[in-house]
Amino acid sequence: MKKFLIIFILMLSMSSMVFAASFDEDVDRFMKWITGPEELEDWQQGAITDEVYCLAEAIYFEAGNQPVVGKIAVANVIINRTWAEEYPETICEVVHQGPTRESWKKDGTFYPIRHKCQFSYYCDGRSDTPKYGPTWDDSRDIAEIVILERDFFITLDSVEGATHYHAAYVWPRWADHMQKVVQIEDHVFYK
Repeated sequence: MKKFLIIFILMLSMSSMVFAASFDEDVDRFMKWITGPEELEDWQQGAITDEVYCLAEAIYFEAGNQPVVGKIAVANVIINRTWAEEYPETICEVVHQGPTRESWKKDGTFYPIRHKCQFSYYCDGRSDTPKYGPTWDDSRDIAEIVILERDFFITLDSVEGATHYHAAYVWPRWADHMQKVVQIEDHVFYK
């Protein structure tokens, strides 16, 4: 809990949107969120919300080999999409967006169509179950922090509103029609 409190206070102090009058209120809301009986118990037991899991999963598979700034940038793109009208409103819907097909068993189970998803890991035909370890722990921590930023209206968007990115070694058709914002390690970001 100390780690989250320290990170939260640092985020607030770095944000250009922090005003002295609202700082105490934000800290109070944060402490109630962190130390509420259900939330504290879930946090201590390692339970996470669907939103945190979906964001951590995307960070893990899309930027697991990137430094922290690269992981945060990918998370910011996903958050930015939840705010854009042309994308779904929830993190899980954004991360899992793409066409699906029904299972050959015709049992009502649907699977993403290979190589047609917004985030390539989700429909590449490989397992979407992360291997628990340091990369997953980092991805989960970053997901929790970025979601806290969103929930407390802190704007530390490292990609300046970007809603798209791609690996530096590919050039998708859509890149010609968008404004390049920044390149962070192996990813190029656009809006």
